[in-house]
Amino acid sequence: MLQQRSSGLLLHITSLPSAHGVGDLGPEAYRFADFLEAAGQTYWQILPLTPVDPGSGFSPYSSPSAFAGNILMISLEKLVDENLLSQHDLDVFNEQPVHDVTVTEPPSVSGNTILAGPLVLAPNTMHAAWIKKRPLLQQAAEIFLRDAAPAQRSDYDRFCAWQADWLNDYALFSALQESTGEPTWVRWPEELVRREPAALARQTELLHDRIEVIKVMQYFFMRQWNELTAYCYGKKIHLMGDIPIYIQFNSADVWANPTLFKLDANFQPLFVAGAPPDYFSEYGQRWGNPIYDWAEHERTGFAWWMHRLRHQMSLYSLTRLDHFLGFAVYWEIPANEPTAKVGEWVKAPIEAFMHAMHRQFVQLPIIAEDLGAKAAEIQPYLRHYGIPGMRVVQFGFGHDLPTSTHAIHNHTENFVVYSGTHDNNTTLGWFHESDEIHRQRMNEYLGFKITDKNVVDQICRLTMQSVARLAIMPVQDILNLDETHRMNTPGLGGRSWQWRLQKGQLTNRVAEKLLKLAQMTGRA
Repeated sequence: MLQQRSSGLLLHITSLPSAHGVGDLGPEAYRFADFLEAAGQTYWQILPLTPVDPGSGFSPYSSPSAFAGNILMISLEKLVDENLLSQHDLDVFNEQPVHDVTVTEPPSVSGNTILAGPLVLAPNTMHAAWIKKRPLLQQAAEIFLRDAAPAQRSDYDRFCAWQADWLNDYALFSALQESTGEPTWVRWPEELVRREPAALARQTELLHDRIEVIKVMQYFFMRQWNELTAYCYGKKIHLMGDIPIYIQFNSADVWANPTLFKLDANFQPLFVAGAPPDYFSEYGQRWGNPIYDWAEHERTGFAWWMHRLRHQMSLYSLTRLDHFLGFAVYWEIPANEPTAKVGEWVKAPIEAFMHAMHRQFVQLPIIAEDLGAKAAEIQPYLRHYGIPGMRVVQFGFGHDLPTSTHAIHNHTENFVVYSGTHDNNTTLGWFHESDEIHRQRMNEYLGFKITDKNVVDQICRLTMQSVARLAIMPVQDILNLDETHRMNTPGLGGRSWQWRLQKGQLTNRVAEKLLKLAQMTGRA
């Protein structure tokens, strides 16, 4: 897929500046696209666009839908421009900030029971948007349903028809959560848990108005996303998205497709997903997602997965498949275990899955997240299908530096190289936590003393100099930001995902410096 040298930046939509609690698809997204163009960049990588859940700390990797969009990303300014809201409606964000709120992370949702428990979310973050923004979006949706012009209504009807295979289940699922007052679907009335057709039809009719509002909000999201991507493509900037391999148990997908997961007779997970102890966590990571019943997926020709991939590929030029190792072998944790230390590796049918993908798609515009101790097990499949993997420069200075696949002298062309990922510390933060042995290796490798004054520039330079065709750097690195600006710390649940770029940080000087580096390394 990667035919020429190029580079890009990693910045999630929610990390954009915004006056409305969380970054969105409004003016600042367009300004960032302008910055990418000025800096000679070709790719904008983001994290998953799917809805977030307060119970899982607003993680984009734990969503109630594998297909829906995160309505918190809808731009209120654009709704004002369409007369669906007034400027006065937005004054709610000038009022007293939402106070800190305590949220309990359910282990079955957020997964990390080592640090689960009371969690304090700061004001003016995701929670502020969750409290203040959703009522405005619902208000705008109601106005749209009442006042939309015939052409707009026709466009909305087409959207509903095209997306019906996931939209109908998601809208009913969300409406039932509200009408029952019970967010967890396994606690609904038995006929709804078991999806008895008569019960579903009755509720669809009773909740018709609410279902329509939910669908309109999804329409707003998709329309604004399509407008942004068209703007980016006009500037020759490609969007690179992200698909989490697992989905949240309390989701429309599990409710609608329980046979695709390892559940017991009461629809409770028998096993949950995670990762054993590693570089990121001494306790491992208990993600808490239900495990796929891969035998059933294979029996259906992986139909659900092909549908999911097709949907995601329609949104992006390139799609990163998170935790690609899980298609070959996955860490299965008994659902009653409180940590990820107890579990076992179980094989998945990667050969059949890859063959199904190859049959469905002429090209596979995907990037495989192939990091971790067992990454070698999936390399033959990636090479066979020409799928690029990932290399992380921060990982290249260990005791195995001469042979490390992450050291730049061992890189090959069909890879994406990162200075660090959204799961890593910022490069400056990584340097601060490095021991003297690591620092000495860096000094010897680069031929001069590395300090906190020059380390970020040097790691970014190595990233761009790599022979790998695509280089990606988190925005925090090009701004030389320290560990307090980290996006995610695996294992900390809702204490992550809150980082926001400040307005004015991406200056012309930053763009010029990045452009010069991109030109010098043949990536502009």
